[in-house]
Amino acid sequence: MAHAPPLTSRPEDRSGAELAVDLAALAENWRILKKKSGPACDMGAVVKADAYGLGLEPVVRTLKAAGCRTFYAAHLDEGLELRRILGAAADLRLVVMHGPNPGTERDFAAHRLIPVLSTPAQIKAWRGFAAANDVLMESLVQVDTGMNRLGLTAAEFRALMDDPDGFAGLTPLALMSHLAVAETPAHPLNAEQRDRFTSILATFRLKFADVKGSLANSAGIFLGAAYHSDFARPGVALYGVNPTPEAANPMIPVVRLRAKILQVRRVDAAAPVGYGATFLARDGAKLATVSMGYADGLIRAWGAGGHAFVDDIKVPVAGRVSMDLTTFDVSNVPDSSLGPGAMIEIIGSRQTVDDLARESGTIGYEILTALGRRYHRRYLPAPQTK
Repeated sequence: MAHAPPLTSRPEDRSGAELAVDLAALAENWRILKKKSGPACDMGAVVKADAYGLGLEPVVRTLKAAGCRTFYAAHLDEGLELRRILGAAADLRLVVMHGPNPGTERDFAAHRLIPVLSTPAQIKAWRGFAAANDVLMESLVQVDTGMNRLGLTAAEFRALMDDPDGFAGLTPLALMSHLAVAETPAHPLNAEQRDRFTSILATFRLKFADVKGSLANSAGIFLGAAYHSDFARPGVALYGVNPTPEAANPMIPVVRLRAKILQVRRVDAAAPVGYGATFLARDGAKLATVSMGYADGLIRAWGAGGHAFVDDIKVPVAGRVSMDLTTFDVSNVPDSSLGPGAMIEIIGSRQTVDDLARESGTIGYEILTALGRRYHRRYLPAPQTK
């Protein structure tokens, strides 16, 4: 069987767009959050969904080098990948927030992944596994305090507390809950959830005196010390998205996204652009098409009123975002800035992740986690090797 000839081109030359991830900014964001929470609070890092689309391995290695010792994944497979990257270091906590599916308990134990137990069924199964296999391993117990998404209800928690065997055999590291509206500091639900959590934690400590608490997500950290508890779980703030939408962003931008221009053309007469003919280019308009579309994470709705930048010049999207291509009106851009190798900046110093999210009718979380796999990715500086 003949071997394919070796490639002579570079990955950055073959790609249609470039995603740059500033790992130094990522590490500094973790330090900002750590300082905000104070020395008594363990500042972890939520790295689910491939570290919010930025690449799990370089992100995790960078955060570990910065001092992070607790990492939160969503699914078991994510936890297993974390264990592969981080090795067997005993000082690291790897938490799987969705807990064990039936039949997966042994994998949690074998790979020392800490499960979050959110239902009576999960607790019963984990207790049974631990007793049958003589396993003494930490877990987190999640209670619902007002989000109505995951966690024991108030009635379920009381029933387990009243049952002598309800929590028997568990080794709970922490009681956990999740804030629903932390991005809106004045919302009364924040204080309600905090007070419910404080009360439930005090009750839980009647059985487990040393159990810790975990309540604050990214935005919760900025609600103040009353919300910090023992373990904080920042996610999107680490990656530069504003956790305080009603105020200036306290975080440092982490990502820059630029797309290569494939073609520049002049419109000889007024004519529609793109699928559906939703945009009418004026007579003499100059259009640039880049090799990036919704298959790469651009939100399709962004085509209705979105914009990007060439140097410092704002250029509107012309027509709909399609799968692999997006067209911009670059009539105000000099030809000297549109030559071979020219790029249009989608995310950067002039337009943040939050800006792009607002124009797309969504939130920064979706923008980041939708980032595609076809970009050439640059990590600045090089990923840590520790």
